[in-house]
Amino acid sequence: MVKKENLDALLKQVIKEVRDVHIPLTSNICEQVLVNPRPRRRFGCCRRQGGKFIIEISEFILGGHERAVKGVLAHEVLHACKGSYEHGAVWKKYRDIMNQAYGYNIKRTTSFEEMGLPEISIPDNKVKYIIRCQKCGKEYHRQKFTCVMKKINAYRCRCGGKLEWIKIEK
Repeated sequence: MVKKENLDALLKQVIKEVRDVHIPLTSNICEQVLVNPRPRRRFGCCRRQGGKFIIEISEFILGGHERAVKGVLAHEVLHACKGSYEHGAVWKKYRDIMNQAYGYNIKRTTSFEEMGLPEISIPDNKVKYIIRCQKCGKEYHRQKFTCVMKKINAYRCRCGGKLEWIKIEK
């Protein structure tokens, strides 16, 4: 379990690790981690605001092990490196460097199980949409119309299958 007051120190450690392996990290990165209590699915994000990169993590991951939280911070910090704001070839190259140098398991996506966290479910009466894999049948329940649903053909399930979304009529 990680305390909020320790997050900034963990972020500074990750930033140092990135720089120690000579990955070109911007100097415009905010060294204070924002904690967001609202997300239920994403572990973290990196966003640009006013010329700075801001690292945000979801509050629920504070229940995970420190190593897993550092992995999420490292994943997000890599987005603040030149040419790696998305999960393209540059980001993957930097991810591989970090994984090899520090034994992280940084990936584009991870699971609650891999993070050592219980999965947070949405109560059935709150589900408004279902994203379903056409290959394996896995379902992802959502309360809001998300960016994934807006560009459904740009995303795939972990198994590689195409996704579709369904609106639940109540």
